[in-house]
Amino acid sequence: MINFDDIYIGDECEIVGMGAPGFAELGDIVTVVTVGENKVDVVNEKGEEAFFALTCGAQRLQKIED
Repeated sequence: MINFDDIYIGDECEIVGMGAPGFAELGDIVTVVTVGENKVDVVNEKGEEAFFALTCGAQRLQKIED
């Protein structure tokens, strides 16, 4: 689960938890392109964008630490 206060543009996240049906499979890596209050926009390897918001969205992403 990501912490919205500790996520930045360019960070990579793995799709976990309930996944992101129609956007990405479990284990896929997405890149953060926009950060808002309790919301991030990410892009998948196909160049498609989606947003993850609030607790439900945070539970579907795991930040990949350097």
